[in-house]
Amino acid sequence: MGNRTEQSKGYIPQKTGNGCPAVIEMLKTGMVSCLLDEDLTFLWGNSSFFTGLGYTQEAFCSLFNNLRQYYAVIPDEFAFIRQKLTQALKKNCFDIEMNVRLPLKEGGFSWAHLYGTIKEDTAAGGMILLAELTDVGEFMVKQEEQERLCQQKLQYFQFMLDTYEGNVYVSDMDTYELLYVNQHTCDVLGEPAIKVLGHKCYEVIQGRTSPCPFCTNNKLTEDQFYEWEFKNPVLERTFRIKNRIINWEGRRARLELSYDMFSTEYKLAKKDQERDALIRSVPGGLARVDGRDMRTVLWYSGGFLDIIGYTKEQFEKELHSQCTYAHPDDIEHVDAVMEQSKKTGESTMLEGRIVTRDGISKILMLTYSYVSGEDSWDGIPSYYSVGVDVTAERMEQARQKRALEDACKAAQIANDAKTNFLSSMSHDIRTPMNAIIGMAVIAQANLQSPERIQDCLNKINVSSRHLLSLINEVLDMSKIESGKVDLLSEPVSLPELIEDVMDVFRPLAAEKHQELQINADHVRHENVVSDQGRLQQVLVNLLSNAVKYTPDGGSVGLRVRELPSFAKGRGQYEFIVTDNGIGMSEEYIPHIFEPFSRAEESKTKQIQGTGLGMAITQNIVRMMNGTIEVKSTLGVGSEFIVAVSFELCEEVDENTDELAGLPVLVVDDDQIICESAAEILDELGMRSSWVLSGKEAVRRVVDAHEAKDDFFAVILDWKMPEMGGLETLKVIRKQLGMDIPIIVISAYDYSDIEEEFWMAGADAFITKPLFKSKISRTFHQICQSGRSDAMAIPVEKACFSLDGKRILLVEDNQLNREIAAELLEMNGFLIDEAENGQLAVDMFKASAPGKYDCILMDIQMPVMDGYRAAETIRALNREDAGSVPILALTANAFATDIGKAHSAGMNDHVAKPIEVGRLLETLQRWIR
Repeated sequence: MGNRTEQSKGYIPQKTGNGCPAVIEMLKTGMVSCLLDEDLTFLWGNSSFFTGLGYTQEAFCSLFNNLRQYYAVIPDEFAFIRQKLTQALKKNCFDIEMNVRLPLKEGGFSWAHLYGTIKEDTAAGGMILLAELTDVGEFMVKQEEQERLCQQKLQYFQFMLDTYEGNVYVSDMDTYELLYVNQHTCDVLGEPAIKVLGHKCYEVIQGRTSPCPFCTNNKLTEDQFYEWEFKNPVLERTFRIKNRIINWEGRRARLELSYDMFSTEYKLAKKDQERDALIRSVPGGLARVDGRDMRTVLWYSGGFLDIIGYTKEQFEKELHSQCTYAHPDDIEHVDAVMEQSKKTGESTMLEGRIVTRDGISKILMLTYSYVSGEDSWDGIPSYYSVGVDVTAERMEQARQKRALEDACKAAQIANDAKTNFLSSMSHDIRTPMNAIIGMAVIAQANLQSPERIQDCLNKINVSSRHLLSLINEVLDMSKIESGKVDLLSEPVSLPELIEDVMDVFRPLAAEKHQELQINADHVRHENVVSDQGRLQQVLVNLLSNAVKYTPDGGSVGLRVRELPSFAKGRGQYEFIVTDNGIGMSEEYIPHIFEPFSRAEESKTKQIQGTGLGMAITQNIVRMMNGTIEVKSTLGVGSEFIVAVSFELCEEVDENTDELAGLPVLVVDDDQIICESAAEILDELGMRSSWVLSGKEAVRRVVDAHEAKDDFFAVILDWKMPEMGGLETLKVIRKQLGMDIPIIVISAYDYSDIEEEFWMAGADAFITKPLFKSKISRTFHQICQSGRSDAMAIPVEKACFSLDGKRILLVEDNQLNREIAAELLEMNGFLIDEAENGQLAVDMFKASAPGKYDCILMDIQMPVMDGYRAAETIRALNREDAGSVPILALTANAFATDIGKAHSAGMNDHVAKPIEVGRLLETLQRWIR
């Protein structure tokens, strides 16, 4: 009658004469509505409903007031519908669906699918059923035909079981009751079927009181038979059994077929079993190919279908049992080998390719043996073939070959790289060595000329430091590659770290007249936990390259940025190093972090280096669980971005009440620096303003003074275009006098211009980048002093004199000991010397308490090394044994060595070769 419509679920107010809504009346689908009383009183129906039954509306309504009267000819159908409606109401289900029969006017009935909705209708006086009826007569006819065919097949199946020459029985899978036995089974059991049906299968067949494990295991399936052998103790014979799950008259049942050891079938099955075992032992597939066309496969077994990738049906229907699965490029060769087998009468062998149904190419080891028609059992000449899949083996051989070739190539590349490295290192090491030796010869020849000697010594110092950096890089890379590098976890002040790094590069950049752009961006946590030495090494390597590969007059930048971090107690930081130097090609960028790698450019060949710096940098960043990204354009410049996550140190809340509301003007031609400084000032509670030029700064300061809203202070950049910092400072002082503190900021070393700025009226100097702690400390000192006159560069701690302090110097190398003693004595120390650790222990034991202010201890020494000597001294029973500072003075300068020194009771670590400034700084820190 048509398709279901959504209107069956809604209430339509416009109705026809018999009460049917006008919209539903027009539908081609039968629609009907009944009151949910005992008889299902008829309310209305649409024209399609009446037409489908063969009635007019008037005829139907005159004959039937309710559905009980309509279904009088098939009352069981009315009872079925009434029951479904009652069940739906009990479950509070208001949608109903079922197949129903509809009596026709001319006799008989039609099938319809009923979609119904139960709803409350106040106009009808209660609950009603609104139903849509879809004709499914053709479907039901097909269903009945299928049931008939199924019943016919079941009868035929039962006939086959009845005539089966072996034993057959069917038992319920849940109750184990016997549902069927054939006559042969009755003969074996010696009982008629009527006496065994309905009884437990395990009781009747095996004499057991509980199910046997073979009847209940998970090997039973509906797809295939499960075969097994069983020796029945009751029947005293062995059975060959096949089990499978089937549907038996609507019940889930187990079908069992069996024959005993005395039957011919059993003996043949045993022979088949032996044959199958032999076939399974062949690691491949077997096939018999028709010798007349050399293409048709007459028989196959083993793993044949699995190898070619076809099912039995696909092989027969798609390939028509032809061996067209052979690779087209190999067919002629295979034919020739088959012909050879026919001519010689001996087996032949070859490797050939096939193409599976999925298009996968496989390599098979094939053997062929020819049997003539006279010798064949069916008169057909044939080639018997065994095919073994050797694809995996050949692929593995190819992989191993490629791996060997790659390894050989890699070894060759590594060998070439090391050869090039040794050649480069030989040149790079010899260059400073030649300078050292040459300058030493020149100094000896000019002993009467102090100026000439001083010049030679300066050049020797520069060359020796360069030589030391080369050696350090080689040793560092060796440590990293062997996995022996450990990172320290120590508090690190980022402002101090950056200042230390910039102290190294300001003079280098000044020598090449390079512009420095230093900036701290949103750095809110200045104290972190990291390995300060390694982090500094990363920045030094990157900035060193930036300075080296940027021509004179170029620009080099360092930007420190703190990013939002969602990990509690951790901060995410970026260190960005930029330059506008020679840059790198796209082809070289992927190789920049490879050891010994340097770009093959004429400009880079003139620059000294080992090619290890970037490899070391990347490895250190990785050990910190960070990343390093490179962006570069040849001839334009480069950018390196190091992203690292640090554990944050606890920050001490600083009292900024005295700074609250104080107005400050920031003057810098770099807008990023202005915005960053303004943000810091705002965080301190001050009122920030910024301008990008000296002229604008003068105007703003004068305007503020005239408006009687003077700035508390001005932060002024040193180098700016048009009107520089010095000129701006002089104009402000001329206009307003000395009332406003002016703080000069610079990325450069201001020692050369410091006096000139002081004379012009500067109050303080701050080096870039601008950290919150630097700015805060400066303004607090201004507030506390009451005037900027007291403010200058932060006052260093007073150093007390080390003259007359006695040091026990422990060093086994006489020349090193002589050098160290001379350096220390030049700075006022008194020196006692010991040649090994044991002698140092004896000298300390024999000394008066407090005699030695410090012990400088070498590590690698004969008799007793430095670690044992330090442990022995610390263990002595005297008051100063635990308090005397013991400093490791050694060439073992890695993190693990520092850790060992601390574990042995040493206070600190000074690396060789001796840097006098660092040694004196360390002694100053520990000697009291």
